[in-house]
Amino acid sequence: MRGAFRSALAILTLVMAAPALAAPEEAPASQALEWAPGKDVFSVGRELTIDRKVEGTLSAAGEIVILTRDAEVEGDTWIAGRRVAIEGELDGALSIRAQEALINGEVKGDVTFYGLDLSLGPDADIGGSVTYYSPSTARIDKGATVAGDINGHDFKPGEGVEPAPGPRGETRERWRQEHMNERGDGRGLSAPGYHMSAGGAVFFGLLAIAMALLAPATTLRMRDGLAAEPTLALGLGLLWLIGIPVLVVLVAITIVGLPLAFLMLLLWPLGMVFGLIAFLAAFGEFLASRIGETGRGTFGRVVGIIIATAIVWVAIAIPVLGALAWLFAVAGGIGLLYIGFRNTPV
Repeated sequence: MRGAFRSALAILTLVMAAPALAAPEEAPASQALEWAPGKDVFSVGRELTIDRKVEGTLSAAGEIVILTRDAEVEGDTWIAGRRVAIEGELDGALSIRAQEALINGEVKGDVTFYGLDLSLGPDADIGGSVTYYSPSTARIDKGATVAGDINGHDFKPGEGVEPAPGPRGETRERWRQEHMNERGDGRGLSAPGYHMSAGGAVFFGLLAIAMALLAPATTLRMRDGLAAEPTLALGLGLLWLIGIPVLVVLVAITIVGLPLAFLMLLLWPLGMVFGLIAFLAAFGEFLASRIGETGRGTFGRVVGIIIATAIVWVAIAIPVLGALAWLFAVAGGIGLLYIGFRNTPV
């Protein structure tokens, strides 16, 4: 935990100092910024591709983070991003916070993953244990090797997990085609690739059902807000998504404000998670009120949220438009949370 705090704090400081940093000669086209105190490396950017040796620890944050086969890290590695691919050689432990991650290289230490989907490719060679926190079971290619234990989501080694079908290189190539190619080459529009796995949809749907049952008054207020004030809800959500990062930078300018800035940095993704849950709960209540007798009572609420979750799941999977659907659901849900608690009597 202390290492993650130090890494996040260093990356935040790097973002704050961005205007004062000169881009290195070999800076990638994604305008990545790098800070190297001693042998350790801190890097941040929209798209990071690391293909060299790092003699100390590596901390990286970006929308897409890739460690190629030429990458070598002698210390521990900490990565935060939307999609992460590891194909190099890591001598220490690996910790990943990401929506999706592919490990297809050598990691001599333990692996820890927090996110939605974890895949171990055919060339994955893990010298320690793999611990992951995810609503879906890790996908492990039959060519992958793990010396230690694999723990996560009630997963037991050798039980309930089938190797990925197809030839040895299929996992790697499929991941490259679906995710890494979205970086584009400037010759056309590249879909952002937002999507929700089936396990993720079930996970968020269950949380929305729990919210509707535990806070029915607030959920009803959010439903009314969705029907009567959708523009206000969306505007408040966008204000949160855009305003919090700006506020983090402003607060972090002073040393005294750094702890508060870090706390806000943690609350920002939590807002997106709870926003999606709130939207599913409110949308489910809205649908339940439109399906007659079937929508009445607890059963109706559950049915409505299941239908709402299915609709959002399908909408997010639509190329290009899926990103807009995701943004509408998350931003709208954040705004609906405010409306629900504002109108709920204390």
